[in-house]
Amino acid sequence: MEVRIDKDFFLDGVQKVQGIAEAKGAMPILSHLLLTAEKDRIGIQATDLEVGSKGYYSANVITEGEVTLSAKKLFDILRELPREEVHLTKEDNHWVRLKCGKSKFRLPGMPSEDFPPFPEFSQESIMELSSKLLKEMIRKTFFAQSPDETRQVLNGLLLEQDNGKIKMVGTDGHRLAIIRRDLGDSSKGEKWSHLIPKKALAEVMKLIEEEEATFSFSAKNNHMAFMQGDQVIVSRKIDGKFPNYQQVIPSDNKLQVNISRDMFQRALKRVALLADEKSKMVRFDIQSGRITLTTDTTELGEAREEIAISYSGEDVSVGLNAKYVLDVLSVIDDEEVVLNLKDEKSSCLITSKGDKDYQSIVMPMRL
Repeated sequence: MEVRIDKDFFLDGVQKVQGIAEAKGAMPILSHLLLTAEKDRIGIQATDLEVGSKGYYSANVITEGEVTLSAKKLFDILRELPREEVHLTKEDNHWVRLKCGKSKFRLPGMPSEDFPPFPEFSQESIMELSSKLLKEMIRKTFFAQSPDETRQVLNGLLLEQDNGKIKMVGTDGHRLAIIRRDLGDSSKGEKWSHLIPKKALAEVMKLIEEEEATFSFSAKNNHMAFMQGDQVIVSRKIDGKFPNYQQVIPSDNKLQVNISRDMFQRALKRVALLADEKSKMVRFDIQSGRITLTTDTTELGEAREEIAISYSGEDVSVGLNAKYVLDVLSVIDDEEVVLNLKDEKSSCLITSKGDKDYQSIVMPMRL
């Protein structure tokens, strides 16, 4: 195999897939990338057996062939090279020679036949989304999924299509985020839902560069794929039943507090500095014309901040995890947010004036 390729193209391709390669897995080959030279392009592929990614890039292929190279080492080298053409040559015993300008490297590879085959996926799209919309949906729900690896069904996001609408939902059992958007003409009609692992979603986010580009989504057996141009990410679905999220969305939180997102975010960040390290609880006292945020811990001390609001309903107090509330505020784009409350034992529904189709729920804590 011998190939010449623009350094920036090569680096871009490696950067898009190298996060999937496992640095310290049980199979050393999974820490490598598979490079395939064919016709006038080079394919760059990575897998961890759960998620696989592959992309093609224009190249001057002198001799076709395949090599595998350490993802980390190749990425580190390409990042430091000058902006010139990279000349890659495969030698005996899977060694690879790499030249760029006056820089020369010789790297050990592994047998390309040991690299796991790319999982079969359907190229038949069941949904198409603009990059801009897909990015917004992931960004506004990603934070709500569970970090607990033992609760697999909560380790990803639910993607659901029904009646021309697409929904994405994340929850960890203590909070929930849901976004609904209208698909319009790009809806394929039938109802379906799939649980997508967080690693696959993180890799999809890396592919999103141009907001006008279109992603196609397909599902076949236990694999699903996100396809965009010459790039594809294939992932296993998460098996299991996602919680009934509709039950959790409160319908009778009649107390509505309108508040400036920016002012609220800044005040909550300050007060949360003295919140209990484990619970992150802040007390919210809401009265006519004001909201008071308070933390009081024996070890750290106390903090208190008052914000003027336009509110004339009944007094209500609730304890909430400050980090959970700040996570929501960081993804809402509108200037004004709405806290929908009922009492101290009921969850807080956070929405915004300009987007009724994005909702986030934070469960209460005992005061």
